[in-house]
Amino acid sequence: MRCPEGRGYDGRMSTHGKRRRGGGRFTRRLADILLIAGGLLLAYPFWSAGYAQVQQARLGSAYDKQAAAFAATAVAKPVRGMSENERVMRAAVAYGRTLRPGDPIGRIKIARIGLDRIVQQGVRGQAALDPDGDAALLRNGPVHYGISSLPGAGEPFAVAGHRTTYGAPFNKLDKLRRGDAIVVETPYGRFSYSVVKTTVVLPDDVGVLRDRGYALVLTTCTPLYSASHRLVVWAKLDFSKPPGR
Repeated sequence: MRCPEGRGYDGRMSTHGKRRRGGGRFTRRLADILLIAGGLLLAYPFWSAGYAQVQQARLGSAYDKQAAAFAATAVAKPVRGMSENERVMRAAVAYGRTLRPGDPIGRIKIARIGLDRIVQQGVRGQAALDPDGDAALLRNGPVHYGISSLPGAGEPFAVAGHRTTYGAPFNKLDKLRRGDAIVVETPYGRFSYSVVKTTVVLPDDVGVLRDRGYALVLTTCTPLYSASHRLVVWAKLDFSKPPGR
C-alpha cells in the first residue's frame, strides 16, 4: 500500500509535502485569477459598448432639449437681408459660446457604414492635443477636437472616435470611399459633406486638425487593435442650410 501523497513513513506530513500542497493551492488560485481576468477581457467590448449606448441615449435626450432651447433664441431666427451662409455662421459662433466639454454638438450620420451618433464638444486649447484630454469623453461617443471650428464657423470641423471599443463608432471608417455622403445635424443647421480621400498619419501629426482645405476631418486609430497610426477621412462641404429648410 502506498503512503498518501505528501506523508512520511511515520504518517506525519513532511515539510516537502507542505511545500507541494501549498504550491498546488497557489497554482489553483493563480489559474482562477487568470480565468477571471480572461473572462473580463473577453467581455470588455460588450460592456464598453453597453456603456456607450447608455451614454448616447443620455446625450440624445440632452441634445433634443438643447436644440429646442437654441431654436427659440433670436440668433437662430432669420434676419432680413442676411444670406443663409451668414445666418448659419452667426448661429454657429453663438452656439459654440454655450458649449462646455461633454455637451452634445449635433448628430453625425454616415449611411455607407450605418453610423448615427451624437458628437460631443471636446476640451479646448492645447489640452485638445493631449491624448488623455478627451479620453473620458470618447467613451461616450465621437468627440469634436476643441481646437477646430464648429460646422459653419470655419474649417475644418474635426472629430475623433473609437474604432474597437465603447461601441466603436468609427470602426468602419476605412470602408469609406470618395464621394460617400456624411451628414452633420446641429441646432443651427444641417451640413452635407462628401468624402474626398482617406490617409494614414502618425499620432503626432496634428497638422491635419488645422488644414483649411477641407471642411470635415474624421480621425481614428489604425490598424485595428493598435494605436500606432491614425486613419484620417477628409471631406468637403457640399451644402449647408438652416433648420427647417
